[in-house]
Amino acid sequence: MKKSAMIIINPSSGNEDAAEYEEMIKNVLEKNYDEMEVIYTEGKGDATKFASDAGNKGFDLVVSLGGDGTVNETVNGLAGLESPPLLGIIPMGTVNDLARALQIPLKPEDAISLLGIGKEKAIDIGKVNDRYFTNIVGVGNIAEAIHDVESEEKAMLGPLAYFLASVREFMDGETFQVELQMDDEQWEGEVSVLIAGLIDSLGGVRTVFPEAELSGGVLHILAIEKLNIPETVKMTSSVLSGKLSESDDVHYFKSKTLSVKTVDGEKLESDVDGEKGPDLPLELSVLKGHLRVISGMED
Repeated sequence: MKKSAMIIINPSSGNEDAAEYEEMIKNVLEKNYDEMEVIYTEGKGDATKFASDAGNKGFDLVVSLGGDGTVNETVNGLAGLESPPLLGIIPMGTVNDLARALQIPLKPEDAISLLGIGKEKAIDIGKVNDRYFTNIVGVGNIAEAIHDVESEEKAMLGPLAYFLASVREFMDGETFQVELQMDDEQWEGEVSVLIAGLIDSLGGVRTVFPEAELSGGVLHILAIEKLNIPETVKMTSSVLSGKLSESDDVHYFKSKTLSVKTVDGEKLESDVDGEKGPDLPLELSVLKGHLRVISGMED
């Protein structure tokens, strides 16, 4: 039976070097795929449309070449399908959290080689309102700070740009009173930031959710109180040691579902995988093992 692959390329990724890898991808895939279609994104939402079309047309594989935003768009095109195609990821962005969690090489040439030899891995997909995500949903001023980081700052500092933006907001950001409804628990409190994550990599740091598994079926939830400078320094140490959830100023939960709203009805915005997400209230759930991805992980 003939097999087909769609290659979605964001030409603006990786200092606009992404297009140079088209032939390399074709050379790797031609050993296992009889038909290939290469399509370039031109604007926001294109990758979602292309990936959805690929699934509806019966493509066996969709390859996403770009940064975290391109991957998120591609996943949003696939996740709504009953049986999505296999996903291959060629990371070209600043952080590449999902690629890190899947042990996909961050060097594009090595990631392309993996398309021919990697293992298939079923991973969870999160849903927040009508959007899908593979990494995190964040709420609060910190969320706005993260997706407002300038491209030049990301290019110069890499993952550190997100960390510095987060620290600035911990220092200056306002708190908000939030109410969380989980599977078997309800919690209310005043926080500086709320994060719900699926994987063990956040902003390039792999010690934020050390218990997270790619197909664990649960959200890992952190509600962090407002911190002063000494507390922020202490929390940074906890992040690097993988003990953030044990910090006195952090409340940690695990749940398959999560409802989030502010007590006073304030319309805070969210961040979804590094991009602007829906305003509160939010409804989150997990689609366990819904997407198959080419991974560098051993069985």
